[in-house]
Amino acid sequence: MNILDRFEQSFERLMEGSIGRLFRSPVQPAEIGRKLERAMLGHQVVSVDATLVPNDYRVTMHPQDMVLFVDYVTALSRQMEAWLAEVAAERGFTLVDRTRVQIAADDRVPRRSIRVAAAIADRPDFGEPEQEAIQRTEVYRVIRETTGVPPVRIRFVGGPQKGEEVIIRKPVTTVGRSLDNDVVLDSGEVSRHHARFEYLDAQLRLVDLGSTNGTRVNGKAIRSHPVGVGDEVAFGTLKAQMLPFEPNGR
Repeated sequence: MNILDRFEQSFERLMEGSIGRLFRSPVQPAEIGRKLERAMLGHQVVSVDATLVPNDYRVTMHPQDMVLFVDYVTALSRQMEAWLAEVAAERGFTLVDRTRVQIAADDRVPRRSIRVAAAIADRPDFGEPEQEAIQRTEVYRVIRETTGVPPVRIRFVGGPQKGEEVIIRKPVTTVGRSLDNDVVLDSGEVSRHHARFEYLDAQLRLVDLGSTNGTRVNGKAIRSHPVGVGDEVAFGTLKAQMLPFEPNGR
């Protein structure tokens, strides 16, 4: 298996293992990998005893493409950084500093396309916390500007999805066992079309869709109820905590 195949398979496992896997991105992982590698090879600087290649990359795509997979952006950036470092090592290239990849939205990029900018940058004071904050700020901006919805994180605290998160970033987000839902929950406790989150008059509500095992907010069975940060929601016995999504950190 070549190095690009390994990158693509790791990305696919990330997508398939996420609770938000149906927020599909039209941008394929192999396309991202090929353009990153091309950017690295196209910006080589040959010196007497080394071949320097870029370590700083910026991947841009249309906002409507990026908003479809914001759940994966941070993890994908880390995977791309590790993959680029592996490419450099395999080819005997030299990096002046750790690899950094930021993913951003730009409405000048056509739909279903990506652009990559690459540079050689020595930034010893720029570490992972700063990079994380920049990436989260960009994700927050894209969601607000593209959908008009303030994003909220939901972290599942039990069941098969324990520890997984999904970002509510649409005016209406459906939840259920059926594959045509926005958030698919693989549990017999969950109905095929169990519930939906909806923004109405700047208020996020959780609405039960006639589910067999019910929907609860803070332990109370509901049909339609306002929800917000700090609330516990449950689909049958599958519980989740609602958490803030702040642009400058968790």
